[in-house]
Amino acid sequence: MKRGVDIVFPASATAFALVSAATGAGLFSVLDRWILGASQRISLDLLDRFSGFFSLAGSLEVIGAALVLLLLILVLTGRRRLAVRLLAAFVVTGLVELGMKFFLSVPPMPDVAARMADPTPLVAFEYPFPYPSGHTLRSILVFGAIFVLWKNGISRTVLAIFISSMALSRVYLGVHWTSDVVGGALLGIAGLAWVLRPGKE
Repeated sequence: MKRGVDIVFPASATAFALVSAATGAGLFSVLDRWILGASQRISLDLLDRFSGFFSLAGSLEVIGAALVLLLLILVLTGRRRLAVRLLAAFVVTGLVELGMKFFLSVPPMPDVAARMADPTPLVAFEYPFPYPSGHTLRSILVFGAIFVLWKNGISRTVLAIFISSMALSRVYLGVHWTSDVVGGALLGIAGLAWVLRPGKE
């Protein structure tokens, strides 16, 4: 069992590297454009509102506040080492995301695709490239940690729906290619697996 958990980090990190290389080589371009086109043919006011909510919920400000609260809880419950590892993973994966958005050349999102701009009340950055999705990365890292640590069936179901909806909303809104979301998810899983490796809590 422990061995099975241990393999998640190298497997997800390797998958992220492979998907990043394939994305940079343009291997997903046709599929990305097809999925984006299909999502743009769907237009529902309710979905627009829900996606707008997830856009705000995945912002650096909201996720950052959730992270601070989670770190505080971990420290107060005697899991300081886990808190330090989670903070380190958040910073390192954020730097990886930032670097790739400046240096991994992928097609930019078409202007006509975006249904709305992401709300950024305090922090706003302009990136030349969209890969990987920071919303997806941060949601999996922070809310995924809560999912693993909070052993409650209803809460885990809500968190799983939240994370999945966050990822889907990025493509529906037209602010990310599907490959961006997959890359962000894999990077988030790799970071979370590193934080939660057996014996590291």
